[in-house]
Amino acid sequence: MIHRRTPARLRRRAIVPLLGLLLPLASAPPGARAAESPAAWRVTAAPFALTFLDHGRAVTGEAGGTPAGPGGRLSYQVGGSPTSQEGATYHRLTDLVARHPVRGGTAYTIATDEPGRTATVTVTRTPQGVRVRWSFAPSSDVTAVFEALTARGDEHYLGGSSAAYVDLRGHIRGWSPGKEGNEAGDYCQNQEQAASTLYLSSGGYGLRAATDHVGRFAFPGATQQSDGPSCDKTPKPPTGAAEPYPCPVAATAQPDRVQICVKDAELTYDVYTGSPAAVTNAYYRTVGLPDMPPASQFALMKWRDVNADQAQVLDDVAQMKKLDIPLGTIWIDNPWEHQPAGNTHRINGSACTNTGEFDPTFFPDPQKMIDSIHAQGVRFGLWVTSHVVSAPSSSQGGGTCAGLNDVWAKNGWLVPGTNYIDFTNPAARERYVEQLTRIFRMGVDMAKEDRAEEYRLETTRFAGGSGAGLYLRYPDLYQSAVTEAMRRAHGNDFETLVRAGVPGTAQHTHGMWGSDVFETFAGLRTSVRYGTSESLTGHFAWGSDTGGIDPQSPANATNSPTPSLFTRWAQFGAVSPVFEVGGAGLNATPWKYDADTVRRFRDAVVLHYELFPYLYGLARNAARTGVPILRAVGFQYPGDQAAWAQDQEFMVGPDLLAAPVTADRADADGAAGRPTPVQVYLPAGRWVDLYSGEVVEGGRTITRQTSLDEFPLYLRAGATIGFNSRVLGAWRTDELSKPGLTGWLYAPGADGTARFRVPATTGRAQVVVPLRQPPRSVTVDGRTLPRAADATALRAAGDGWTFTSGPFGGVVLTLTSQGHPADVTIR
Repeated sequence: MIHRRTPARLRRRAIVPLLGLLLPLASAPPGARAAESPAAWRVTAAPFALTFLDHGRAVTGEAGGTPAGPGGRLSYQVGGSPTSQEGATYHRLTDLVARHPVRGGTAYTIATDEPGRTATVTVTRTPQGVRVRWSFAPSSDVTAVFEALTARGDEHYLGGSSAAYVDLRGHIRGWSPGKEGNEAGDYCQNQEQAASTLYLSSGGYGLRAATDHVGRFAFPGATQQSDGPSCDKTPKPPTGAAEPYPCPVAATAQPDRVQICVKDAELTYDVYTGSPAAVTNAYYRTVGLPDMPPASQFALMKWRDVNADQAQVLDDVAQMKKLDIPLGTIWIDNPWEHQPAGNTHRINGSACTNTGEFDPTFFPDPQKMIDSIHAQGVRFGLWVTSHVVSAPSSSQGGGTCAGLNDVWAKNGWLVPGTNYIDFTNPAARERYVEQLTRIFRMGVDMAKEDRAEEYRLETTRFAGGSGAGLYLRYPDLYQSAVTEAMRRAHGNDFETLVRAGVPGTAQHTHGMWGSDVFETFAGLRTSVRYGTSESLTGHFAWGSDTGGIDPQSPANATNSPTPSLFTRWAQFGAVSPVFEVGGAGLNATPWKYDADTVRRFRDAVVLHYELFPYLYGLARNAARTGVPILRAVGFQYPGDQAAWAQDQEFMVGPDLLAAPVTADRADADGAAGRPTPVQVYLPAGRWVDLYSGEVVEGGRTITRQTSLDEFPLYLRAGATIGFNSRVLGAWRTDELSKPGLTGWLYAPGADGTARFRVPATTGRAQVVVPLRQPPRSVTVDGRTLPRAADATALRAAGDGWTFTSGPFGGVVLTLTSQGHPADVTIR
């Protein structure tokens, strides 16, 4: 692979060296494990069963009973076909027949209830945990395998992305790229789907199904009837391909077990033990750690559903600059490629995709446009896709793409029955990579990678083999091709936003967005669940379309998110790793909102930039350990039953708790100028309300009256996080960081006193300590620090402090050229 550096004119000022200074206080708790895992197992011979241990304590094991088929342990299906269970029968493994040692463990020969068939269950210790692999002799006609592990009544679970819930207890979770079941919530099409073959339990373990075949988890209490497919737009098979059946689970509720079903003739799974962070780290040390994006991935991104022309793209940058709203990247969405001859009806989907060229009518000089954007310190991106539109629909202006992009069909480079490029065909893949590389070398350093999950490809055939083993890999095949093109053009200095994900995609993509949701508070609630549940898929740099994308009937006059909704969504974006804004309504042109809404949007963007050192430190930790940035409250507090009930609040790293305002009544409250009451659960301990400075005792649910200018955001008392406060103007509005300058935010205790250590610096350090009243004194290493009259005076001073009021108000102190750690005491 050829890596070429981006020309100097396209590179932004290097900021990464400074960021290493932030890690001692900004990083998440370590997820590293000892070289040898404490996981182990023990065996029961008749009937054969495994129990899994952590430091000698049982955390789970194969469930009891001897049913064969869905809901049973160590059982399997014989017969049927990929599309039908007609004629299929269920069987099970029975008693231990023999055992013999293998490297790292033991192979067990198990009888089955079928004459002439035995099973081998091989259990080995790995550096990360325990691996179980079972196979059959003979394996002919085995079409699905079933496993079941024990579950307690108070156990909770996390897994892949979901619009409808965070805690998986009582639900079915498939790991195919397309939506299935109630995980799709109230909207089934164009939703992200980051599938995961991993789940983790609050009981102290996690399980990864090591397979590329379709399968499902069914968690305690779930049934196919209550949690089955609910989407009439669930991805369909390609034209001419048969409809596959879902991997079966028990028809009646199974409250005492987690069910695992895989449509294959064998099963391999890994069991990891320990805390959620330890399980997550063990998983990513098995499958590969997520890739680290550049710092620019955390700057604001801007787009429109449809850009009229290149002049409008440049004007969008100018409008953001005029309002002093930070902007890191602007991208052009679909359409930007050639329109069919005679079709000037520009609408999303009207272009001939994968022509690899800008439409010359609407983008006559794309290089000049890109160079102008880069010259203003803004990155430039393009929407890309794996599908080939050969003829836009009549509603999209019609016409034919013959002669523009029919090379894909003429060469047989599409997956049969679809308009998807077949990346298992080497020639098709190389054509796609070369096409994108040429475009990216124009200065395109960001890609929005849409689609890849709209077909159920299990029963089709790729150039590289059967869809049964390739369907789950398709998003990875597509996204890895985009990444190769980016790396040919820019090395690893590029940004991405992907929509679909499977195990492995996080190893070469840099970000994910929450896809299409309604412009409603229900859509915001969906996005909060997505961002939280996404945590275990490795796509830690995650964000959502601020304000949503699709109006829900009846739409308002502007087909836009209301000012209240746009504001509340922007506040969610402020604490999300990726903050992007755009759409088909006013959220694509935020400067057209009223002045107060524009001000609140700018405040949210500035807060996001202030939090950059904390978010970036968490990202570096995620790239080293797999432990995510956004976390379910239960992930951080697995033994707290109340924490698992929260799906509208989340942790940002270990110390920051956010509860975006998502209730429907917030719309009317905002329009009337009333605060919205928000129920916030705070885990045990003390928490500092960053907007009011109040210290709140946790272990309970509180009601927080919340105006449009704020949202519930709490820092754990005693915690210190990276925070580049703009209160003194030390950082420009659009700066993520600055050489020689570091910023911190420290949460004091309830008595108004604070004692903390500022790391050694070679430049200037700024620390904000939220307090409701000015302190009597501030000392550094026993030396009294002088008080400045106000922020202006402190800017002119060297070492000193002042007191500010309002959101994030309190003590602001500055220290210069500390060649050693400084101990600060505030009384």
